[in-house]
Formats: sequence, C-alpha cells, structure tokens
Amino acid sequence: MHTELNNVSGLPSLERAAALRLLVAARLSNDFAAFVRKAWTILHPARPMVWSWHYDLICEYLTAIRQRKLTRLILNVPPRTAKSTIATICFPCWVWATDPRHNFLSASYSLDLSTEHSVMRRNLLQSGWYRRMWDDKFRLAGDRNQVGQFMNDRGGQMIASSVGAAAWGRGADTLIVDDPVNASQALSDAERTAANIWIENTLPSRLNDPASGAIVLIMQRLHELDPTGYLLEQEPGVWTHVRIPLEAEEDETWTFPISGRVVHRRAGDILMPERFTPDTVEQLKGRRLSWSGQYEQRPAPLGGNLIKRSEVRYYGGIDPRTGQPDEKLPDHFDRKLISVDCSFKDAATSDYVAIGVIGVKDRRRYVLNLVNAHLDAAATEAEIRRQRDVHRVCAVLIEDKANGPAVVQRLKVNVPGVIAINPQGGKVARMFAAAPEWQSGDWYVDRNAAWTEPFVEQITMFPNAAHDDQADMMSQASAWLLQASYPTVAWWPVRL
Repeated sequence: MHTELNNVSGLPSLERAAALRLLVAARLSNDFAAFVRKAWTILHPARPMVWSWHYDLICEYLTAIRQRKLTRLILNVPPRTAKSTIATICFPCWVWATDPRHNFLSASYSLDLSTEHSVMRRNLLQSGWYRRMWDDKFRLAGDRNQVGQFMNDRGGQMIASSVGAAAWGRGADTLIVDDPVNASQALSDAERTAANIWIENTLPSRLNDPASGAIVLIMQRLHELDPTGYLLEQEPGVWTHVRIPLEAEEDETWTFPISGRVVHRRAGDILMPERFTPDTVEQLKGRRLSWSGQYEQRPAPLGGNLIKRSEVRYYGGIDPRTGQPDEKLPDHFDRKLISVDCSFKDAATSDYVAIGVIGVKDRRRYVLNLVNAHLDAAATEAEIRRQRDVHRVCAVLIEDKANGPAVVQRLKVNVPGVIAINPQGGKVARMFAAAPEWQSGDWYVDRNAAWTEPFVEQITMFPNAAHDDQADMMSQASAWLLQASYPTVAWWPVRL
C-alpha cells in the first residue's frame, strides 16, 4: 500500500484523487473487516463501533465463504454483537463490490426482520461513500428496486424472505439465514420442527448451483434441536461450526481460517468486556433459561436449567466428591405410584414413553425405576402392569393425551388406582412448579441405575432438551402429589 501511494504522489491533484480512490476501493474490496469498519459509520452513525477480535474471526470465515473455501457455515454468537450487521447486511454489499452478478437470498424468522435487513443493505449500496468507491461496478435497476427485492444492472439480485415461506421463483448463489427462530418458536415442537424441515429441504433447493452454492446460518442457541443442533445432528461433517460464548467456559484457542492468526482465551474471559461489564454479566447469568443458550451458545448450562445438577440428590451409592455414602432408601414408603408420559405412536421418530416408579416418604420422593422406550399402547399397558406387580403401587397416573386414553381405558377394566391426568398449564409451567422440590433436596435418584444419567440429563436440560418425556413424567407426579398433600388447594404454576 505504501509503495502504491508513493507511485501516485507525483500525479496532478485530480488524477491523484482518482488514483487514491481506486487504491482504497481495491483495499476494501479485499479486506472485509476494513469494509465493515467503514460501513458501520454509514449504517450506525450515532453508535461508535467497539471492535472485537471475534469480528475479525467472523469476517475471515465469511471471506472463506466468498472464496468458496467453505460452502456451509454456522455462526453461533451472543446477541448484540453485530452478527446481523456483519453477515447479513455488510457481507452481500461487499461481495457486490467485486462480483455484482452474485445473487443473495436472506431469510429470518419474520418477514419484517428480513425486510429491515434488506432496507439497510439497499441504504448502504446507495450511500455516497459506496457509490464513490464502486460506482463503476454496477447500478441498481430502476424497474426492480423494492424494499424486499432489488437487482442491479449486472444481473445480481438480493431477495428478503422469511423462514417457512413458499418457494421463490428465483434462486441464489448464497443463502443467508439470520435468526431462523425466535425464543418462543424454539420452545414449540411444531414451529421448531417446521423451521428445521424448511432449512434442511426447501432452502438448499434454491441454490443456483447445488455443488458450489453456499449457505450461512447465524443464530444464538435456543434449544438442543434448534436449527443449529438439528443440522449438526442430521448432516455431521458437512457444516463448519463456529461457537463463540460470551464467557469462556474453559481455555480456548482460536485459529483464524485465512490469516492463521491465533487468539487465546482463558476460562472466564468475557467477550467485549468494555460492553459486557462484570455487573452486566452477573445480571445476564441470573436468567437461567437465556444465559446458557443465547450468550454461551450451549442450549443447556453445564449445571442445569430450571433444575441444576447440583440440586439432584442420590441414594444407594457413594458420593464421588465427598466419599460419603448417599441417602439410604426408607424401610417402607408412605405410598408408591407410577407416572406415565405416553407417546402418540411407537415409531422411531416419535417421542419416547416414560414410565416412572416413585416412592414417597414424608416430603421426599425417590425415583425407584424408570422405563424409557418407543412403545405402542399395548406395550405401554403391559409395561405398566409389570411395574405395578413388581412395586405394588397404589396409583397409576397417565396423561390423558396421545396413547394415554387408550391405555387408561384398558387398564381401568381390572386395575385399581388408574388416574387419567389432564395436565394444567404448559410443560414449562409444570416444571416451574416441580423445580422447587428439587432445589429443596426432596427428590432422589438411584446412583447406579442405567436410567439415571439419561433422566438427570433431560430434567437439567429442560426445556431445551431434544426430548421431554421423562421430565413430563416427573412434573406430572410432582403436581399430583402436591394436590394429594393439600387437597383443598388447587395446583397452579409457581413462578421462580
């Protein structure tokens, strides 16, 4: 750059200005991070940009997309750290500076959000700075210059749409999906599944060239089977996954994909500490359900969500931390019951049936056995009968949904104590009600049983786990026992 500046220093002023403009334009065209720094002043003139090393990292990964060294990229980064400005707004505009024939399609969970991004892209392209730098490259086509779709005179276009929208008439060379689901959609099985199917099946069909076309997914983690989790599970080895937590959970080493630059983070280091001060981070950590997913890019925290691992009590073994014996099982129980969360069918793709046997002594609840499998109505009935015979329970609680009504009807013919449960409130509300019992140390699980770890993992990941049948089984029993203990008080969801 210095040599090139020296070469133009002796030119007449007008020629020197034109030559300098060409030099700056060439530099920005080949340095995406430098482009973003300048574009930020156009897009957000009232907000000074605080640059971070992870912006350089994201810019290099997107440069690798432009160079087609990568064609499938997932970026998981904390909110309010410029992900949309860099990847969804600036990146397509930067590519057009050298390749105005490139076609982009961007989608978000709502058309309003996608349209807002589209307006900002168009504003950047029409800014005086951008036109001065690359006015000779292209002009926006006057007959196709709308907020949600515009073209240039070289054949390139940018289209904004929403996740789940019907197929478009035109394809694209690069597809950008920014926040495919919001927090409420991620917790809805139906909406999350619909988004995943659309991203897996419909979205790739819009690539102009399936072999060289690129897809970029940018989001925070919201659920174990959100689009990030789903794609990594369904297409292992296909996607380059960049997960950047706000607070390093362990020592990290980041090697940049193009420059080879290396950044080290120690456990506890905060991303952008100028913006995320210690007080701010402590406040964010107080939000159990959002901290781990949205800020740490882990859909469940290491310690647990509504129920933490540290709140799980055990019986029948030795505590590995202290070397002390676990709680002993009571010599006898006040009552035993079976709680059942049924499935709609026994297909391998459906949820599991969860059949839990719970012993009650005073306020303490002991999970004595747990069966978790794909079972149809007949197999569910047979397993309930078997567990009832082994454990001699006084009540069988069966959710009155899915296969539940059929199981209840058949069992009631000759099995006493079968109770159809019509669940009140949603799954999360019921878990809110059950969580204080775990926090108080009232629930115990078998230290050495094969079913223990899957059960503990699911209840501590809820509501972000791939399945929730075991958690629903437990919260159903908790709610019924609360009613049985205080029969004059109606059950209601407790807010923590």
